[in-house]
Amino acid sequence: MKKIILGITGSISAYRACDLARLFVKEGYSVFAVMTVNAERFITPLSLKTLTGNPVATEKIYWEDRRSGHIALREGASLLLVAPATVNIIGKFAAGIADDVLSTTYLASECPVLLAPAMNPVMYRHPAVQENMERLRARGVLFVEPEQGTVACGDEGKGRLADIMTIYEAAINAIKG
Repeated sequence: MKKIILGITGSISAYRACDLARLFVKEGYSVFAVMTVNAERFITPLSLKTLTGNPVATEKIYWEDRRSGHIALREGASLLLVAPATVNIIGKFAAGIADDVLSTTYLASECPVLLAPAMNPVMYRHPAVQENMERLRARGVLFVEPEQGTVACGDEGKGRLADIMTIYEAAINAIKG
């Protein structure tokens, strides 16, 4: 069974990670969710544990039990998928900052990495964000481009999380290599 690490960050679209987890599990993948502190403001670890049947890595658990941390998570992983990927996590990954369970898992992983950005269109277009994404692409990180449309704050433009099936198909392609 292929193992997917599903990183979830603090975006209004975090709830869509539940649909992704459900889809991967239905197709026979073993899914291990990793949640940032801000992701827990939008969805609960219990929801993901229920959907995946696996423990969920959160900051609290990470610091209480190091055996369930970033090194254990990466073992046997076929893919690290972050959906949604916020400006914050993209910047951390690009700079090599390891100050939470998701960023340390990224730095400890040797499997393919796929990010699905979700953010305000102005933030998405910002040169710092685009430079960070280019830096990650140069390191082999794959991206599922966000969609055009209205985002949660009411602004319009490119920044909405891509369709779940688009992310799913990109993830399967990344696993296949």
